[in-house]
Amino acid sequence: MNIKDIGGEEGFIERMRQTHAGAVGDGLILGIGDDAAIFETPAGRQSVVTTDMLVEQVHFRRDWSDPYSIGWKSAAVNLSDIAAMGAEPTLAFLSIAFSQGESVETLDRIYDGFSDCLNRYGARLAGGDTNSTPDGMVISVTLMGSVKSGQAFTRSGARPGDVLLVTGALGDSAAGLGLLQKYGLARSEKVDKDLINLHRRPQPRVMISRVLAETGQVRAAMDLSDGLLRDVSKLCAASQVGVRIDTAQLPISNATQNAAKMLAQDPTLLALQGGEDYELLVAVAPESVDAVREAVPSLTVIGEILKSGRRIVAANGVDDLDPGAGGWDHFAQ
Repeated sequence: MNIKDIGGEEGFIERMRQTHAGAVGDGLILGIGDDAAIFETPAGRQSVVTTDMLVEQVHFRRDWSDPYSIGWKSAAVNLSDIAAMGAEPTLAFLSIAFSQGESVETLDRIYDGFSDCLNRYGARLAGGDTNSTPDGMVISVTLMGSVKSGQAFTRSGARPGDVLLVTGALGDSAAGLGLLQKYGLARSEKVDKDLINLHRRPQPRVMISRVLAETGQVRAAMDLSDGLLRDVSKLCAASQVGVRIDTAQLPISNATQNAAKMLAQDPTLLALQGGEDYELLVAVAPESVDAVREAVPSLTVIGEILKSGRRIVAANGVDDLDPGAGGWDHFAQ
């Protein structure tokens, strides 16, 4: 069944409104069905807005990702941006372009994955757009969040002497991607299905972000989407500081270390350069480390903020290791 069979674009929008539209209330005054949504921002809070685009064959491949996973990832990458700001996700707007021959069943599952991910973290679908494209699918998401006035995390608050921490393991998504590239989906899932799922269905650290916000101790933060080295460079640029990364302290899972052996790659480089981990990178004052780690036990200290420069310290103590930024840049591939 394709879009023409359910009444074209208007029929599809009505189908999505009936099954996936967020309920009016709790700030949402008017959702799907009008020219624009209407919402209220509570007193004493600020709105946070992010947008991200996913393009077929760049951010996902149909032979690796099922429609549900494509929808989930589309929501997750935006939720991660909201988490990086210390905000609570609220309303999402999903725009999708697909070929006229796309099946309704495939689109249903994309919206199922998208909505399930939103709902898990407290957000709702409030609108969007549809269009046709002659080649490949394009998904664009705008996600809104809410944060207490003046309490949003930013990249620009890190100070020399601050301690740098990360919320979870690094390199898992890159390891999963490497397995897919080398072995394809069927064999990769037999090798390590969990790594494959971490790549296809990332878990944004929304709840951890809220806990960190409650501590009041985070000076700077961002999510890790383009690889640790590339992303920490952005944080340093915003804060006008430098950084030291201790590679011996990087949290690398056993699964990624095993996958790295199969791929003949260095697991440390996967952790430093691999993208799409969607963990949170935070800078806190030295005297606050114990408090934030008590609140979030999964935090790992990986380095220190310096006045300037970038030092990548190898496990053997060598201070000159610098593998380059690596990570992901859409226009440098």
